[in-house]
Amino acid sequence: MKALRLLSVLTLIFALGVGMTSCNQVKDADIQSAAQELLDANPEMAGVTVTVQNKVATLTGTVNDDSARSYAESIVTGVQNVTSVVNQLEVVPPAPDYSELDAAINAALPDALKDHGTVTATVQDGIITLNGEIAESDLPVLMEKVNALSPIQVVNNLTVK
Repeated sequence: MKALRLLSVLTLIFALGVGMTSCNQVKDADIQSAAQELLDANPEMAGVTVTVQNKVATLTGTVNDDSARSYAESIVTGVQNVTSVVNQLEVVPPAPDYSELDAAINAALPDALKDHGTVTATVQDGIITLNGEIAESDLPVLMEKVNALSPIQVVNNLTVK
């Protein structure tokens, strides 16, 4: 009877030991899935991917600024069973939005070109591109008017007569 009890206790201890050990055997794929899920929940982290190997998480991809880079690292550092984070994220600021500048230039451009019927202009990203023909004496006047619109750049493809 004592032997049976002792055997039962030993079996229970063995089962608990195996159970506790197997609980610590978390798969890298599960950690990776949990970390990626947290990152995917934040639209600012759309360009971030996490991989996990031996409980070490590696972040790759791009973010808009240094604070987003740090934030991504802190999110993944907080995931259970992650032992360390290798942050390989690149900071790539978003391209500037020139839509308001383009609209303002396009609104004022007809007035600047009204005395120069053979000149056409296009605007994209704050850059005015001039095409057509112009008399040499009219060129400085036109350039003054165009520069007064405060573009980023003026590309002069005009043929001077």
